[in-house]
Amino acid sequence: MYPLLYKYFLVNKKVGIPGLGIFSLEDTPATLDFVKGALHAPQSKIVFKKKDDDDKVDNNLFIYLGREMKLEEWQVAKKFQEFTESIKQNIAGNKAVELPGIGKLQKGYDDEIFLIPDAEATITPLADIKLNNVNDSRANLIDLYSTGEHLILTEESEDDKLEMIIKHKEEDYWWVYALILGLMGVAALLWYYI
Repeated sequence: MYPLLYKYFLVNKKVGIPGLGIFSLEDTPATLDFVKGALHAPQSKIVFKKKDDDDKVDNNLFIYLGREMKLEEWQVAKKFQEFTESIKQNIAGNKAVELPGIGKLQKGYDDEIFLIPDAEATITPLADIKLNNVNDSRANLIDLYSTGEHLILTEESEDDKLEMIIKHKEEDYWWVYALILGLMGVAALLWYYI
């Protein structure tokens, strides 16, 4: 039952277990660290919120479990009830319940259920980018430091700085073509009237 719940959780970013609480994925945006010269990738962390016993399960969860297990809805409800009761009994017996990929559910001193997140439960799809690296700076990440009037560069070599500044400006020469066409027009008028 748990692997199917975990799959539902990853797809929908939220799953509730009546009597225990709701697990949800909360996203943190990417951050730019100027001091370390790094662009930190966005991350998702798992949050557990305790809910009352009166909470109801999402009907979409039962539909999903029924399709995956190839069972009727009432059979799925019975299996889900057994699953949640086994978790509640383990927690009531002061046993930690291991939820792979999420963490451990435990009962605290005040009989409150809390989650100890798994060290690998933070989902980071991308690696951090070091901006002081020559290869990364040439990958057009230098535009992150462009402030409009001033251009802050992180390269050490003066030649590389000059090359990047020239690359950054990229002038447009449309006026040369307009000047040539204008001179051709004046020459045609002079030839016609003279």
